[in-house]
Amino acid sequence: MKSRPATWLTWLLLGVIAAIPVEGAVKAAVAPVASEPHAADLDKHELMKFMNQFMASSIGRFHAPGASVVVVKEGAVILEKGYGYADLKRRISFTPNTRFRAKSVSKTFTATAVMQLMEDGQIALDAPVTSYLRGFTLPGSNDPPITLAQLLTQTSGIGDRAVGTMTSDRTDASNLRRYLQAHMPPRIAGPGKIFSYTDHGISLAGLTVEEVSRLPFARYMQERILGPLGMTQSAFDPPLEGQPDLAVGYQYVSGSYRPAPVGYFYVAPAVSLVTSGTDMGHFLVGMLGGSADTPPILRPETVRLMESRHFALQPDGPGVAYGLYEWPEIGERVLVHGGLGHGFSNLLVLLPDRRVGFFVDTNSDEPELRYALLRAFMDRFYPGQSRAPRPIADRDPERFAGVYSDYRYEGRIEALKELFDQGAISVNGDRTLSISWAPGRWIEVEPRVFQDVDDPNQRMSFQTDASGQVTQAYGPHDDGYRKVPWYRSLLAYALGVLLFALLFLSTPITWLGSALWQRRRKRTEPRMAKAAKSLATLMSILNVAFLVGIPVLLLPYAGLNGTQLDFGSPASIQVLFAVPLATTALTVILAAGVVMLMWKKTWSRSGRIHLAAIVIGGLLFPGFLSFWNLLGLVG
Repeated sequence: MKSRPATWLTWLLLGVIAAIPVEGAVKAAVAPVASEPHAADLDKHELMKFMNQFMASSIGRFHAPGASVVVVKEGAVILEKGYGYADLKRRISFTPNTRFRAKSVSKTFTATAVMQLMEDGQIALDAPVTSYLRGFTLPGSNDPPITLAQLLTQTSGIGDRAVGTMTSDRTDASNLRRYLQAHMPPRIAGPGKIFSYTDHGISLAGLTVEEVSRLPFARYMQERILGPLGMTQSAFDPPLEGQPDLAVGYQYVSGSYRPAPVGYFYVAPAVSLVTSGTDMGHFLVGMLGGSADTPPILRPETVRLMESRHFALQPDGPGVAYGLYEWPEIGERVLVHGGLGHGFSNLLVLLPDRRVGFFVDTNSDEPELRYALLRAFMDRFYPGQSRAPRPIADRDPERFAGVYSDYRYEGRIEALKELFDQGAISVNGDRTLSISWAPGRWIEVEPRVFQDVDDPNQRMSFQTDASGQVTQAYGPHDDGYRKVPWYRSLLAYALGVLLFALLFLSTPITWLGSALWQRRRKRTEPRMAKAAKSLATLMSILNVAFLVGIPVLLLPYAGLNGTQLDFGSPASIQVLFAVPLATTALTVILAAGVVMLMWKKTWSRSGRIHLAAIVIGGLLFPGFLSFWNLLGLVG
């Protein structure tokens, strides 16, 4: 997951130059469900009453047509229930047996498979992943090598991509090795240095499962995990067409629900699990020690290793386990993994010390309900002791202020997602921080660890370099961010676009006026000057068309959160991104003409200066686009 949907095109509709708040915004919207006494023993009747009240007040408020919830305790399912509709058009109710796409919760299953192979002695988590992938090469340098442990903690440094990760051909999607060898994103950082969520990284772990076990990934999962747990409604490669028990995934757009695009993912180990609430109950029981009817998935010591913290920016900040993330709850160890996108939102929650867990799914990719339920559940049944923040005096809180960007995507269209999803941190008068992607006021309680003033369970941590400069942030959920300099900000990009647009627009406007003036005066220009002006005008118009074409051509995809682009770029967008390559060639030709015009001085001085400025701008333009990773063809 990045556990929020691909809302990276909605900037086209909003037209704002600011970061987009994400899941943390739900906190302010959550209303209390009940004010009854706490029931730490998780009584079935109290739980059912709580869940019914919560869902009654939350499904409509959080734009979820339907939901499925299962809760387990000490090896037994104590609640499984569906709410609302799995299919709005056919008015089919959501039940515990309704199947849905688990999205990035698939990653926890893949991590479990890796732990099984480790348990069997077939792999070592600290070994280079390429040592298990004969003939497979990663793009760029593999020094230092990436380990399986780093893949499971999302610290491999491998980038990610979204465009072209889906297909309507189920068979084509099943060749994991072929896809990863051809489309593996390059590294964006050294392994073990940063938290950078990547579907392709965890899919590389899935390929390791496939290669070491000598079984196709989906078959391994069926034979070693889903089958033994009795998850008869679950699979990593099921057909999606004509399945009456499969919920319809919706995207809430402009006040109405629209069915999300349906297809098959090439990165199956990251996002392709289809399951049901009933089956997820079996998985929770298996993860929490098993029962008489459901065997444990792993040995207790392996489970403890999987659930231990293996990465954190700061000791007192939120951390990462193998395929799971710490939810910073006072007095409780809570591990979670969410899934989000393509019409579904879900959350797996484990309280290992209590052998309690729950899973919730909604058939809408609005993310708020799942975290609202987690907060309400913990407040109701396992409330922590009140912990007022004890601030420490940072010598320079301003060092945390600035612009922050996600690490995840860096290629062509995805580069726009990084740009327009940038967030900002500012310092308030009381020395607290305001964080655009996590509403509230944040106060430093440990060195480089901040706590929400109003919610002590919400924490963020920061990393600094040797000089004390802040370089990255992690939290409050499974989100990693890098601090970017001013020249990498959205404002810098917008100013650059404006300057180039004005320069290129000046060409046809100025020379149209010049042509009218020449005609009125009955003057003629040298043939070479006319040719140079025509070529410069063509180059300028094409460059302006590119800048304008980006929002114009991407706008139709904003309504469905850009997920249609996961099937690949349409021809119109591919042609659009070829334009700067063509104009660069035109500019090189034009530059030769300018040299000759300057040498012969057969044109007016002002005309030659303007043409030279256009040529210089034309030569700088591809450099500008390359700086923002927007130069080159898209697939």
